[in-house]
Amino acid sequence: MENKVALYNANGAKIGETYARRARQLVNQQRAMWVDDTQTSIRFAPGMENMDTTDAHADIIRPNQLCFAPWHDGYYYPAVISDANPHEVLVAYLDGDAGHVSHDHILSVDEALEGLRFECQYGWAGFYAGIITSKEPIVFHYDDGTIEQTELRKLRGIRR
Repeated sequence: MENKVALYNANGAKIGETYARRARQLVNQQRAMWVDDTQTSIRFAPGMENMDTTDAHADIIRPNQLCFAPWHDGYYYPAVISDANPHEVLVAYLDGDAGHVSHDHILSVDEALEGLRFECQYGWAGFYAGIITSKEPIVFHYDDGTIEQTELRKLRGIRR
């Protein structure tokens, strides 16, 4: 489970909490700043604390956007956002399945490639662990030393 981060308004009063990933997005958007080096709390910039924090996902939560979304087996798979409402996102996984996922669990492709440990489907033999060493084209180095260029649809990720 992802760690939570405390939210403080511009005057230093605690106003809630959010997930660490969303806090990083708010800091990157310059809507907030880290309170200290531990990155366990953020303080909103003046006038920003009343903005809905779901706006932090506006860049990835839109129809036809490619993302990574969790499946029931605990892995994140590549998917396309079909529809979204304030509570959940309908995604179409690239393998043909579909599902409803909470906004908090949707990862942009860049977030996934930087933050997940990956396995890649090797032929019909199954998924094997390794690392991505290039994003365009995707080059996958399997833990056994095998290297191959692959496609996004052949990847699945798990939180580190």
